[in-house]
Amino acid sequence: MQLVMFDIDGTLVDSNGFDVELYAQAIREVLGVEVDRTWQSYHHVTDSGVLTEVLDQHEISDEPAEMSVKNHFIELVSEYLNHSGNELAEIPGACDLVKRLQSNREFALAIATGGWRETAELKLAKIGINAQRIPLATSSEATARIDIMRLAEQRAGLGRQFARKTYFGDAPWDQKASVELGYSFVAVGAGVNHSVRFKDFTDQDAILSILGA
Repeated sequence: MQLVMFDIDGTLVDSNGFDVELYAQAIREVLGVEVDRTWQSYHHVTDSGVLTEVLDQHEISDEPAEMSVKNHFIELVSEYLNHSGNELAEIPGACDLVKRLQSNREFALAIATGGWRETAELKLAKIGINAQRIPLATSSEATARIDIMRLAEQRAGLGRQFARKTYFGDAPWDQKASVELGYSFVAVGAGVNHSVRFKDFTDQDAILSILGA
C-alpha cells in the first residue's frame, strides 16, 4: 500500500488569494503589525509558525494575543465563506481524484496543511470533502510542516509501513518538506518548478500513472 498526501491551500482548494489576505488582516487588526506576505522570511510557513515568529520579532509574549489572532482569523474566514457573493472553488478535478483514490485499496490518503484545523475543515467542507473521512493533520497540532506531515502519516498508517509516499503541494516549502521526509513530490500549479507537475487534477489517468496505479 502507498500513501498519498495532499496540501490544502492552492493544492485541493483555490484559496490562496483570500487566505493570505485574511491572515495578514487578522494579525494587523489584533497586533497592529504587518507580515511578509511572500512568506520567504519565515522559518516555518504555517499559520502557527508565522505567528510565533511575528510575536517573537515584536516581543509580544502573552498567550491571549496568539489565541486572539487565531480566533479572529477563523472568524474572518468563516464570514468570507458564508458571504453569498463569495465562491470557493476546488482546484479542478481535486474532489474526483480524492474520491477515486479513496475507493482504491492500493492507496491510503491523508491531508497535511500548514493552516489551522478550524479553517482547514471549513474550506474542505465548502468544496465537498469530508475531513472526518480522511486523516488530517494541521498547524493546530504542530508548527513545522515536516512534523505535520509525519503526524498525518501516522494517522493514515495506524502502524503500517508504506511502500511509497507521495505528497501533492503547490509551494516551495511543500517540496522542501517532501525531500526532507523522503516523499515523492508532485507539484500542483505554477508555484514550483519541478519535473513532476500538473496544472490541476483533470488529467487523472496521467496522475494515476505517476502513482503507479
